[in-house]
Amino acid sequence: MKKLNEKTNEQKRATYNELIIQKENQMDKLVENQKEIEKSLYQLDEDFKRGFQRLRYLNEDNTGTGKNEHYQAQQWDDHLESKLRHQVQYAQEEFNYCFQKEILEIDNEREELFKKRSEIPWD
Repeated sequence: MKKLNEKTNEQKRATYNELIIQKENQMDKLVENQKEIEKSLYQLDEDFKRGFQRLRYLNEDNTGTGKNEHYQAQQWDDHLESKLRHQVQYAQEEFNYCFQKEILEIDNEREELFKKRSEIPWD
């Protein structure tokens, strides 16, 4: 009977090990996805920055408009750039918050699996 009990406990530990590995893989995938999204949002912000810089140069080269129209157009462009880049920054913060929350939940679940596995007797 003792051998049967040991085998059952061994199977339970193996099952918990498998579940722990699944949680760790899930966390790794989340971190990987987080990095990809951060990279994409950073690239989007850089694209906005470069695009609006080009727009400034084009507006400065545009001699067909008066100073007042040029100033108003530049103010509008600056406002739009600020608004868009702020939205990208906000999205970055929201994604980071969501990812960190999810990673913490998975880590807590993993720790609970470790705890349950450690409660299984070795005899």
